[in-house]
Amino acid sequence: MTIACIAVPHFALRVALLDRPELDGAPLILGPHPGGRPLVQDATPEAAARGVRAGITLREAAALCPDATILTPHPVREAAVATRITDDLATFSPLVEEDAHHPGHWHVDLRGSERLLGPPRLAAERLLEGMPPLLRPRAGVAPGKFPARAAASGARPGTVVFIDGADVAAALAPAPVSLLPLPPETIRRMERLGLRTLGEIAALSAAAAQARFGPEGKLARDLALGVDPDPVRPMPMPEVISERLTLPAPATSREALMAGVQRLALAAFERPALRDRFIRQARLLALLEGGGSWEVLTTLREPGGCERVIRALGYRLDGATLPGPIERLGLDLIAPIDIAGRQELLPGFRARKPRELVEAARQLKQRFGATGLYRVVEVEPWSRIPERRQALIAYDL
Repeated sequence: MTIACIAVPHFALRVALLDRPELDGAPLILGPHPGGRPLVQDATPEAAARGVRAGITLREAAALCPDATILTPHPVREAAVATRITDDLATFSPLVEEDAHHPGHWHVDLRGSERLLGPPRLAAERLLEGMPPLLRPRAGVAPGKFPARAAASGARPGTVVFIDGADVAAALAPAPVSLLPLPPETIRRMERLGLRTLGEIAALSAAAAQARFGPEGKLARDLALGVDPDPVRPMPMPEVISERLTLPAPATSREALMAGVQRLALAAFERPALRDRFIRQARLLALLEGGGSWEVLTTLREPGGCERVIRALGYRLDGATLPGPIERLGLDLIAPIDIAGRQELLPGFRARKPRELVEAARQLKQRFGATGLYRVVEVEPWSRIPERRQALIAYDL
């Protein structure tokens, strides 16, 4: 298994430069979303070299780096650029996975692509050629997703770092433990114990790693040794019905915004693709005057039609503070489903289980994969030990 990782560090800041290329090379700081706390979300290496780091206040960042430019996140544009990159990579290989935990990282399975792209190193170089140079992309190639991402983290912009299958552990040894996909608390515990590189993690015995850190310790040791059998899983592409609207005048009130939402929803549900279908999830996109964007995602408790979507978005926008005048609106209706009938009870019959509880359990299981509801059942009522008398059993639908 040979996997290439295409990496764009500081993805949100690099995307912002696509419209402002004159700022390339200058110290840049990613500020909060409109209305958020004034904290630094990210900083380019030029700003980090002066002490700016994520989590400090914008006032502290301005004192450390007075000539830095503070940029506002643009989630709509970032999503569009990420989708375009995913589509471009998919033209070379059908197995492309966007890393959900590391924005700006894509894994590409290179199996079977030798005839089209050549050897793995050359294939990664060809993948980089289709990326905008302003994003400063780089790539890593290794026999596994984590080794490939670790290799890409050490590559310079526009270059490829190749790790041979026989030298994975040695190549990963100098890398910091912060690359491991573990909770920050676990990373800090490792660093406090003097485990700062993957080589030091790999030097632990399997028993010692698991005794100190539990299952996370075993995972960390396996990854440090280059053992990562997790395959590339292409992201499912749900059906999306999209509508866009340019407002006649910038909207500055909730009433004006809801008028645009209603118009978008009515136009979307008039399409033949939504005939006799319901919506489970809707995303509202807003482009602000002077640049910037804002989005709201809502999930309906029960799939519904036009009125239910408008009402759900109205609840989400109730009391919300608009980040600025809104020039354009977009509505994405995600993964439409066919209308399903529900059998009602015949007169005189009573449900064995309360309908409200059954409906709550169904919604929880559909959203999280498990209901999380339990019922108390007598097991050994004669036992002298209280814990054996009753047990919690998963609520069965």
